[in-house]
Amino acid sequence: MFFLGIVKFLLLVVTCEAMTMKQIRNTGKMMRKSCQPKNNVADEKIDPLADGVFIEEKEVKCYMACIMKMANTIKNGKLNYEAAMKQADLLLPDEIKESAKEAITACRKVADSEKDICEASFKTTKCIYNENPSIFYFP
Repeated sequence: MFFLGIVKFLLLVVTCEAMTMKQIRNTGKMMRKSCQPKNNVADEKIDPLADGVFIEEKEVKCYMACIMKMANTIKNGKLNYEAAMKQADLLLPDEIKESAKEAITACRKVADSEKDICEASFKTTKCIYNENPSIFYFP
């Protein structure tokens, strides 16, 4: 569970206070309701993400990119490390904040050679899961 469950508008509502896991999951549900139909991806293909099963299909990869765009961690068609770290600092619960930032940092350059934002989002998300499955959350 990390920054990817946070939407831009919550930054206006939350005044520099960390979110609870319940708030993050509720926000993730809203994000999923928006991104899932846009990418025509079935629950059966994105539910397994929670268990580290990454289905390598364009719809799944672009769903991940959509979530990351909503989380404001993609800027000008590229993954934005600084924004991801800021989201983690501001919004993650203290008990996972440092672990999440370490995973984000470890995966910072994993998708640098990717020109396709869907592919870059997929590789980065998969890397973060592999770095620390215990803190991973993706709506």
